[in-house]
Amino acid sequence: MQRKTVAVISISLLLVFGLTLPATAFYFDFQYFETDKMVYEVGETIEMAARLIADFSPEGWCYVSFAAVTDLGPAFADEYFIPPLPDARIVNSSYTILPEHVNPGENGSSAFVLFNVEIFDTVSQGAEDSIEVSITKGHLTTIPLSSLIVQTGTNATFNLKTVSVYDDTIPYSNEPINLQVKDPSSALIINSNISTNSDGTFSLNWNGSTTLPGIYDLIITGLGNDDFLSFTKTLYVNVVPAVSNLTVLTAPESIQCQSPDGIYFEYSDILVKHEDADQTGIDDSILHWSTSFGSGELTNLGNGEYNTTIPFQTASGLYLIHITAVNPTYQTANISIPIEVTKNTLSFWPIQSNWSVVHGNTTAIEFSIDEEFKWGKEILIEFVDNYGEINVSTEVLPDSSSILEITAWGNLSIGHHTIRPYIKSDYYAFSNNTPSFELVILGELSFNLSIVSAYYAENIQLSLEVFEFDNSTVELATVNIYYGSEINPFATLGNASLTQVLTIDLPQWISPGFHLLRLEVSAPYHVPAVNLVNVSIWMRTNITITVETDVKPISLYTEDSVIIPSNYDCPIASTNSLGSIMRPPPILFNGTTTTESLTTRSTSLDNCPRFSSGTRIFST
Repeated sequence: MQRKTVAVISISLLLVFGLTLPATAFYFDFQYFETDKMVYEVGETIEMAARLIADFSPEGWCYVSFAAVTDLGPAFADEYFIPPLPDARIVNSSYTILPEHVNPGENGSSAFVLFNVEIFDTVSQGAEDSIEVSITKGHLTTIPLSSLIVQTGTNATFNLKTVSVYDDTIPYSNEPINLQVKDPSSALIINSNISTNSDGTFSLNWNGSTTLPGIYDLIITGLGNDDFLSFTKTLYVNVVPAVSNLTVLTAPESIQCQSPDGIYFEYSDILVKHEDADQTGIDDSILHWSTSFGSGELTNLGNGEYNTTIPFQTASGLYLIHITAVNPTYQTANISIPIEVTKNTLSFWPIQSNWSVVHGNTTAIEFSIDEEFKWGKEILIEFVDNYGEINVSTEVLPDSSSILEITAWGNLSIGHHTIRPYIKSDYYAFSNNTPSFELVILGELSFNLSIVSAYYAENIQLSLEVFEFDNSTVELATVNIYYGSEINPFATLGNASLTQVLTIDLPQWISPGFHLLRLEVSAPYHVPAVNLVNVSIWMRTNITITVETDVKPISLYTEDSVIIPSNYDCPIASTNSLGSIMRPPPILFNGTTTTESLTTRSTSLDNCPRFSSGTRIFST
């Protein structure tokens, strides 16, 4: 603080003399100049700052400069112009103390840092200040220029550099140093005297064949010189195990899983090799294997080869066999071997691929299952259809014929059902992809039949109601009509609408009279329904009877009424009968009819006397 006071007084005196000059249009005030501290080492940087106000016109100028003078003479200068500013400002500079600029020796030396300011705007003014600082020897350190990690058995060269602790661009040049290396047990294995070069670097040659893995102490010692103090720096060389590799020589890709009861299982033989970077076998390693169901060690066979036999007492799945090789000279090596543990494969063989069953009935599906790995144990098989309506399970003994009974309950859909077997065990799987068989559920039909009419050489008209198993009606069906026991129908109606009267043509070879007909009604995925019916087939005949009379009616008129004679017998003047060409028309007896006057009567066969020939009436 006393140093600053003296400087301010000195500068104030200069300003007093400046004020004796003619008045100017600018303002200048130099307040102080200082350094960040008073004692420095070689290699450190002196930070300098000055505070001032320099306000002047654009035609003027202000020049500031910093400088350092050591015991060896001027060492540094920094100068520049600053622009005008009415506010106080800080101007600064820095100087790094280089060995070639000083000679501190054992007792140190002094140096002066200087500041000067000149300002001109019509008149010139100026100020200056100086600070004396002390400089002592600097501290040194050593930094590695390359990694200090090396593998066992590997030769290496470590490059290092000794420099100022403050600035790594300031080297400890061309000076002797001592290098010592101690192993992890603190035994001295290297003791060497070398010299740094002009940029402070040096090298250490490392013989990897003589070192084991561990942390080694690298001790660097220097005596110092006129500019730097003596030093000792300890670094650490990390000798890591050499790289090693594990190679799988033999291992199965897959293996059979154990049986559900654990009695049957298989072994996996694994052979690996532990080798160094040059593919030379490593014989003194310890190899360990582990997986989710067990662990153990491998047997050393020599030449870097190791083997083990692993019992796979496990269910199916993908398993990783982790193998680890440990050796004091080498890095730990790891490898994982994937082994697929497969299920016992089964083959499903239905006796036939398609089966059918009628609603309400039970069918027996015969099949067999063969197994690859002959465990001979019963297996639970679940049979499920594609609609989720059928779900039946049964115990199956492989390599033998089996029966699956399926009942066609009324809630099952009519038609094709694809049924697939599923194994209810984690130890089996079907070898053929998604085996299946077809089961057709058949419905039953029933029908009500009524004959509307049947005429020879024309047609039969019938009304038909068809019902399913659940008494729901069927609107479309195929109707076949057979004559008696004939095997071929004489008439077929395909996809007939049952909501209206069906008309079926009659062949001419079916004569009028009573006949036994067989009706067969069928629909998709239904059992056909058959019914026998006696049908009366009539011959359609048209008869016209004309009645005439020659008797003129006599009318008796009175005042109140007209008397119409009655009970006249009139002969049949003519007859006309249209019958079939296959049979003669009916023969009529002579008959009489009575008419009332002014009236004609139409008489049907029902009103006529019966035929003397005994011929039956077939139609009207």
